[in-house]
Amino acid sequence: MTSRRRALARAVSVTVPGLGLLLGACGNTFSGSTLSEQVTNWASTAGLSASVTTLQGDIRRIDADTGPAASALKTDCDVLVTDALSANENLPTPDQTLTNLLASAYSVAGDAGHDCFTGSDLARSATERVTARRDLIKALARFDTVTT
Repeated sequence: MTSRRRALARAVSVTVPGLGLLLGACGNTFSGSTLSEQVTNWASTAGLSASVTTLQGDIRRIDADTGPAASALKTDCDVLVTDALSANENLPTPDQTLTNLLASAYSVAGDAGHDCFTGSDLARSATERVTARRDLIKALARFDTVTT
C-alpha cells in the first residue's frame, strides 16, 4: 500500500466515525446531554407551565359558567379550543411518553371546547374536561419523574 493510500485510509478511518457522531448529534433537536436536561430545556422554551396553567384556567371558567345560556360560555369554549391548539404546537417533547400524555390532554381539551362551543353535547364536554384535567395531571407527573 502506498503512503498516499495509507494516508487516505487513515483519514477515512478517523473521519467516518467522527462524521457519525456529528450526524447523530444533529439528529437531536433538544439541548442537553440527559433526558432530564432535554425535557427541562424543552419545557422552558415551549412554555409548558404557562400552557398547562392556561388550559386549567380555561376549564375552570367553563365549569363556572352557569348553564348553556351563560353569555360567556361560547367565548370560554372557543378560547379553550384555541389554547389547546396552541399548546399542541409545542409538541413533540424529548420524551415520547410525555408527548403522548400531553397530546392526549390537548386533544381532549380541544374536543371539550368544541362540543361546548357548538352546544352539541354539553354533558360530553363536561366529561371531556374532567379527562383533560386528569391527563394534564398525568403529564405533569411524568414531567416530574423525568426531570427529578
